[in-house]
Amino acid sequence: MRNKTIHSSFDIANSEKLISRRATLLAIAQTALFGVLGSRLAYLQLYKHDEYKSLSDDNRTTHRLIEPARGSILDLTGNLVAMNTENYQALVVLEETGDVHKALIAFNSILPEKKLEIKKIIDLSKKFSKFKPIKLIENLTWDEFSKLNANVYNLMGIYPNVDFKRYYPKNESLAHLVGYVASLNKEESYNNPFSKLTNAKSGKVGIEKSMNSNLRGIIGNKRLEINAFGREIRELNRVDSKKGEDVQLTIDSDLQDFCYKQLNGLSGAVTVVNIHSGDYLALVSAPAFDPNKFYNGISHSDWNLLTSNIYKPLINKAISNYYPPGSTIKPFVALAALEAGFDLNKRIQCDGSYEIKDASMETGIKSFYCWKKNGHGLMNMKDAIQRSCDVYFYTIAREIGIDKIAEVCRRFGLGKKVFTDFEEELSGTVPDKKWKKDVLGESWMIGESLVAGIGQGYFLTTPAQLSFATAQLVNGGKKLNANIIYKGTNLIQKNLSTQLLANENHLSFIKDCLYSATNIPGGTAYGSRIKGKYEFAGKTGTSQVRRITIKEREEGIIKNKDLDWEQRDHGVFIGYGPIEKPKYSISVLIEHGGSGSSVAAPIAKNVMNFIFNNKLDVKRMFKSDA
Repeated sequence: MRNKTIHSSFDIANSEKLISRRATLLAIAQTALFGVLGSRLAYLQLYKHDEYKSLSDDNRTTHRLIEPARGSILDLTGNLVAMNTENYQALVVLEETGDVHKALIAFNSILPEKKLEIKKIIDLSKKFSKFKPIKLIENLTWDEFSKLNANVYNLMGIYPNVDFKRYYPKNESLAHLVGYVASLNKEESYNNPFSKLTNAKSGKVGIEKSMNSNLRGIIGNKRLEINAFGREIRELNRVDSKKGEDVQLTIDSDLQDFCYKQLNGLSGAVTVVNIHSGDYLALVSAPAFDPNKFYNGISHSDWNLLTSNIYKPLINKAISNYYPPGSTIKPFVALAALEAGFDLNKRIQCDGSYEIKDASMETGIKSFYCWKKNGHGLMNMKDAIQRSCDVYFYTIAREIGIDKIAEVCRRFGLGKKVFTDFEEELSGTVPDKKWKKDVLGESWMIGESLVAGIGQGYFLTTPAQLSFATAQLVNGGKKLNANIIYKGTNLIQKNLSTQLLANENHLSFIKDCLYSATNIPGGTAYGSRIKGKYEFAGKTGTSQVRRITIKEREEGIIKNKDLDWEQRDHGVFIGYGPIEKPKYSISVLIEHGGSGSSVAAPIAKNVMNFIFNNKLDVKRMFKSDA
């Protein structure tokens, strides 16, 4: 019995020791575990605090881009020709409406003329968060906007809002030049930070396109605290957007408007250049379009009207279409002849046609006709320019050759782009032997020199080129750089180089010939001369667009008015003024308008008269609050 008691005591002691050991080991394990957890917690708190705080902040914050205001475009005198204007809108917030259908009915009762499509809007609203504003309508008038404000308590979640949109106050007269903005296309969206803006726009044509990167400004950013549903709680910080640069043009918008009105009902272009600076004061194309219609997307009906119009209002005819210069090329051909040593007093007989041998013709002779059927008689160079004798210029073109004519024309700026500001500008064509071989793979023919001598055949120029070449012809031969964007107060001094494009005596003679063509009886522009303190001078041209057969010549050439519009001649004019102290050159081109004398020269007269009376000493002004 005693041994049994001793054994039990021993077992109890061993059990207690075992339990104590296990408790110790468990305590050590717990201590180690808590130590590891504590160390990890300390590591996260002390060393990973910033990283996880940033991740946490990202979960409760978001960023919103701030759209910059687009820079304004001004004319030479500081008038706004492209600006940002208030856009009166109506927005709806779904969670504030209670019943969207009733809210939209209430809107239509206040502004019944707007006729919101309720079902379409309700279907669209399902794609939006209930707390985010949805644009219902924009471009409201002030009266409409005021009605909404006066009845906002009845609108149940629909409320007025003021945004900004691009606005062109001159509408059509500057449309081609200034251009317009519209939504980004797929190509423009690629790798473009502006594509992230909900209302991103870009320039599509004209100055709006060429200066887009300057005008568009710099995007801003604001950091917002949001809840789990994405609702904005408060703004944490922001970097404001920066407005785009303002751009000032050399164009005078009053003159531009006047020129555009002169083209009313016609298809064509008028360009005016300061002959001392190369500044373009007018670059007009007609007909045009309303650039304001493109901001929110032009309607299908309006677009179809523009694209189906035979006068092609979307094309800038001043720089993006080219035409045979016709007889306006003759002063440059005459200059080429003088440089080649041709005697300006040599008299050439004009009997109405000029003949060359041509084995391809049944008679072995090919005839080139003067516009005056019975001819002009004996002509010297001055007479030939004044009366625009074709036979005279056939003769000298054959004598001096196409390469010399082409070299002079290119020297004065024909056959190349005038500006560096427009992707849509065309360069035209000044043909020569090498050009024909390279482009057509054919040799030059004598007859092609003859027609080139009167501005026909392969010759193609833009109205902007014609006024620019004329500017350098009448400013003493000083080489210019063309400007459409104002670049500084010392522009004239920088622009004019010491390089003369031709002999001053030759140029003085050509100017005298232009004076005779406009101000001496018998001149082709005599009917458009200006009487008074200021006179102008110039040269008419008629660009033939169809082939006149021998049979038609024998039976009588069909008059322009009796032809379909597309078959009529283009009317052209180049000129300058005032005569005493020349300051401006001009070109006028009327598509299928008939002769230059009947349609282009009278418009040039009106434009130059306007300049003499209103814009002779126009100066640059800049309104800094634009």
